Amino acid sequence: MAKAIITFKLMPESPDVNLEPIKEQAKAIAREAGAIGDMVVKEEPIAFGLIAVLVLAMFNVDDADFDGIAEKMAGIPQVQSAEVAKMDLALG
Repeated sequence: MAKAIITFKLMPESPDVNLEPIKEQAKAIAREAGAIGDMVVKEEPIAFGLIAVLVLAMFNVDDADFDGIAEKMAGIPQVQSAEVAKMDLALG
């Protein structure tokens, strides 16, 4: 089974949004969708104080709907949008 590390990028509605609940809910959604092992959550400054949340998680490629996972993350309160920003195949 092939594995991939998927990076989801979540954009909050404004620079004033508390990112901690967004991070926790995004991790929970990824875990429910079948994320394997530990996840990495980072903040990426965009502009004018706006900070995106990046969630990096490993999944089995064969049976995962990455766009569907991003749609669920977009439904988190105070998240304007979410997308699959990057997909890297994992070796090993």
